[in-house]
Amino acid sequence: MDDRRVADYFVVAGLPEKLEPVDEFSKDGTFLKPSYNQAPITDITVIFPSLGENVPPGYEIVDTTPSGQLADLNHGSLRSPECFLCFRRGRDKPPLVDVGVMYEGKERILSDSEVVLKTPGGRLANVNNSTAKTLLTFRRAPPSMPCNALVVTDIVVVITSKGEQAPHAFCMIRKTLNRGLVGSDVFLCYKKSMNRANLITYNPGILARYPHEDRPNFQFPSSVPLFCLPMGATLEYWPTNATQPDPVFSTFVLTVADAAEKVYGSAITFYERYSNEKITPEQKRELDPGEGGGGEVKEFSYNINKCICLLSHWPFFDTFEKFLLFVYKMACEGPHSVPIERYICHLLEEVPFPSPQRPRILLQLSPDFRIILTQPEDLPLPRSGAGFRQLLMNLGPENCLQLLLCALTEQKVLVHSLRPDVLTAVAEAVSMIIFPFKWQCPYIPLCPLGLAEVLHAPLPFLIGVDSRFFDLYEPPTDVNCVDLDTNHITVCEEKHHHLTTKLLPKKPARALRN
Repeated sequence: MDDRRVADYFVVAGLPEKLEPVDEFSKDGTFLKPSYNQAPITDITVIFPSLGENVPPGYEIVDTTPSGQLADLNHGSLRSPECFLCFRRGRDKPPLVDVGVMYEGKERILSDSEVVLKTPGGRLANVNNSTAKTLLTFRRAPPSMPCNALVVTDIVVVITSKGEQAPHAFCMIRKTLNRGLVGSDVFLCYKKSMNRANLITYNPGILARYPHEDRPNFQFPSSVPLFCLPMGATLEYWPTNATQPDPVFSTFVLTVADAAEKVYGSAITFYERYSNEKITPEQKRELDPGEGGGGEVKEFSYNINKCICLLSHWPFFDTFEKFLLFVYKMACEGPHSVPIERYICHLLEEVPFPSPQRPRILLQLSPDFRIILTQPEDLPLPRSGAGFRQLLMNLGPENCLQLLLCALTEQKVLVHSLRPDVLTAVAEAVSMIIFPFKWQCPYIPLCPLGLAEVLHAPLPFLIGVDSRFFDLYEPPTDVNCVDLDTNHITVCEEKHHHLTTKLLPKKPARALRN
């Protein structure tokens, strides 16, 4: 009889009764960035200082590039006046969700986008040094935008003809602002991060689990809540007109039995309202610094994040995502004739594992919803949750070769993304592309914030983190960062010149590129 289980544990993680705030600095002394809680960008404009225009009140000017060059949008032009970008931060209006560059007469903007037509002084906001007009565009979030949506949080100017590149985690708009015969190649780069509301972060805990007792051959890992909520359990203060964010699917990998065995986690993270009666005076003061007597309470609500998770020895990620979303929707819709616990028990205890005799198991969850379990493929590669397609789609052939080189030479590799399910799939793929070799160094495909001090380890590692980590901390200088959202790899400064794909054998490298 096949004693393999489809899944071993069902877990609910979230804000525990005993609250332990997450420290503002790690054990190695890495402090939070001063800008970790910056307001998002709400407005952009351009000014011509040589024509008597000044920075508008409340705005910041982008006057230098990342390497210290003059951030003149007409850089290198002979007759065009100096032109600089300015932006304003705030929480008094919906933030920007996109920034763009438009070549007038050649393109049309989206219906919900706006064009920066005039400078604060009333002049035409043309940032091009030729007769053809080049204008900046932006798109603003709706007033009911969900909290934690992606918004523009930083803007820089880079001059590629001076050897500059987009800073790490920034997205470059591939349209030069100088289209004349004379002038430098000037590009705009912006960074998008989650629009975080006022919040307090606590260490997450287990709220419920099934079964309550450990399995005879698989002890329940104590670190599960950290991986279910890698950025911590948060108590957040939202405007009441903000819509509820959609649930987010994530995956993670735990190594047990002295790293000889892998356990795969599939999780759905969502938000719930938190009762005002449970809020302490200290929490109220921290979440609403301007609260003077409760006058604004009706305009805001308290919310907490929570996670439901399945642990399994098998990477049935797609199937588990559908099952967890089904359970989540059942919980949101209210009482049912069949309790939710019955579905969970059925999956963990009664659904047979796919076998050669029964390679496909159909699980009918409702009259109009079913999921299918398929027998894992018998491949020469070891079993894993690797997503080689996602690796190529997110990085492309050249960056994949760079990543292969980093893995073969055992570098410190930090993969990050705002998409946690993609993060685990790509990290697993990186650990597998060196087959038949095996990655023997520390390996955490989705590293919780509470374990981030491992980034300072004096040995090679392959670690994945949520991109929000970079809003809080600066990574160590000897780490190679892989950004899956902007398709960019930043090689550490000390190895930037010699750790290139030219080190790979020419013929195999050419075959991999093609």
